Amino acid sequence: MNQEQIYRGLSKVAWGYVFLTFNLNLGTLNVLPNWAGYLFFLAAIGLLGEELRDLPLLKPFCILLAAVDVVDWLAILVTGESLVGRLFLVYLLVVCVSIYFQFQLITDLSLLAEEHGLPSAVLRGCRNVDAAISVLILLPLPREDNELLTVLSVLLLLTGIIVRLILVWQLFTLRKSFRPEAPEA
Repeated sequence: MNQEQIYRGLSKVAWGYVFLTFNLNLGTLNVLPNWAGYLFFLAAIGLLGEELRDLPLLKPFCILLAAVDVVDWLAILVTGESLVGRLFLVYLLVVCVSIYFQFQLITDLSLLAEEHGLPSAVLRGCRNVDAAISVLILLPLPREDNELLTVLSVLLLLTGIIVRLILVWQLFTLRKSFRPEAPEA
């Protein structure tokens, strides 16, 4: 696989994470929808699948997550309410698939970095902390009745935001390592 193809695939992953990390809302409409991020990931899987043999196994999960998010995005656009958020078990299943998908995606990218002699410890650390925070936030704890749990929840959310920003930065840094060199004039 050539360096340019890896660069393009990593670009798509990095931009996909930008869409997953940042929400820009106009009223109830998110103009940086998560489904666009999953479409970037889907394109990246196609580009990087030859280099990372396990990556294509994530394709069905990526398609599922994109489809669910499109449906939910359209429901919010039409009704102003999340459809998936109203169906707790579906929501829980989608969140679990999302956690698995993102964990495995970053694992594969860490392996890519290691295979090319690049550092991957920060990527792996962000992957682990992000997954742990995602799970902890889902725990059904009585936050409203407990000030300590409310404070811990806020700290978890802030830590999650910082970790996601570091993860996006690391993905763009990894991408930069594979930038094709310009031909000499």
